[in-house]
Amino acid sequence: MRCVVVGAGLAGLSAAESLLAGGADVTLIEAEQRFGGRTRTVHSPYVGGQYAESGAEWVDSIHWRMLDLMQRFDIETLGKGMPWTTIRRWLYWNGARHVGSDIEKLEPNVFAAIERYEEMCDAPAHLMEDPSQPQLHPDAELHDSRSLADLIRESDLGPVGQLFARRNVQGEFASEPDKVSALFVAQQRAFENGEVQRQGIEMLSHRVKGGVSQIAQALGMELSQHSRLTLKLGSALTSIEQTTDGVIVGCQGPDGDFDVVADQLVLACSLVPLRKVDFRSEIPKVLREAMWGLGYGAITKTAVQFAQRDWDSGYGTTESLSQRLYDPSVDQDGDSGIVMAYCGGDGGRQLATKSEDERIKSITQDMRTVHQMTSASAGAFSRAWSIEPNYGGAYATYEPGQVTKYWDVLRQPWGRVHLAGEHVATCTGYMEGAVESGRDVADRILRTN
Repeated sequence: MRCVVVGAGLAGLSAAESLLAGGADVTLIEAEQRFGGRTRTVHSPYVGGQYAESGAEWVDSIHWRMLDLMQRFDIETLGKGMPWTTIRRWLYWNGARHVGSDIEKLEPNVFAAIERYEEMCDAPAHLMEDPSQPQLHPDAELHDSRSLADLIRESDLGPVGQLFARRNVQGEFASEPDKVSALFVAQQRAFENGEVQRQGIEMLSHRVKGGVSQIAQALGMELSQHSRLTLKLGSALTSIEQTTDGVIVGCQGPDGDFDVVADQLVLACSLVPLRKVDFRSEIPKVLREAMWGLGYGAITKTAVQFAQRDWDSGYGTTESLSQRLYDPSVDQDGDSGIVMAYCGGDGGRQLATKSEDERIKSITQDMRTVHQMTSASAGAFSRAWSIEPNYGGAYATYEPGQVTKYWDVLRQPWGRVHLAGEHVATCTGYMEGAVESGRDVADRILRTN
């Protein structure tokens, strides 16, 4: 069986590995000259061997596929695992930083109000029997018609609580509260709760020692040695045509245009660049609507290295340009350190309209203002995923009404064409989901052919 896989991120590499293991010949097509997709560790221009993630950053303790890959390639987690909550370690509000119980002085009972909001988000998850099929929830249409903005309005949050809730949505879902389906949030919570119970472990988030990029790079280099893999880096998908005998995949490579004829095609890439591909066979209406309509969140990550670590530890929530600030180098050696501004939703998109130098300049100034820092900056990067042409966004976010309309159709094959990627995984939005989707699609192809 001849298979083409488009995309050499974790989804495409996982699909290719499983297909090769099942006896298929695989052509792997990647628009860039690297493995990894939205996993990108940045080492330069930082000094002292420090680094930061410009893309995916965390591997959770319940992400067993990712942890298995890391163990296979002798890649370790870094530091102690971190539990996640809506309330972070400190808050920047009205020109001052506030820590812990001091936040209650700004807004009495804010912690209790946030807890009620979290309970409202969690409630539909308790009736979701199978998080891989959230559209079967007994009240699916009701919860899918509602957004997190609706829940925020109904939870009696004051201005401080609303900021925490909004920043949490912008960070976790890369979108504004009105662009996130309450059913999608319930699906995410049901998946996480189910894995915690199934595996019998606490859910903690871990960084990767040496950087996330090395996981995909190690898998890609291993696969590139396989005799039945043809690797086409720097080659972009341009057209797709299904015939009675196969599928014709048109590409544009470094040496010009070329076609690959295959029995099955796996599109293991973001849906956004696919919207520019020439589909020469008619796509079913419901599938086309889903592929063109699915929401994608915007994240702009800006990481600045400073000569001294003159900042508060832990995650911070700010009402300023930076949205959320933290130290991704907290477990790395050296007197210097890195501060990351993680900006999602409208804030991430607004930053994306500026040049990288402009983003770095404005975020660096905001970091100095928030932390009252005076130490010199040594280097920085800023990546806006919403303007990256091969991705068009950070990760998928199902908007109100989209789970019941799009969830199932995106996970079904269109003839010989199959979708893979975090957007069609149960663990949506994570590296774990990318690996999950690639393996699942490959297993389906091998099982039915």
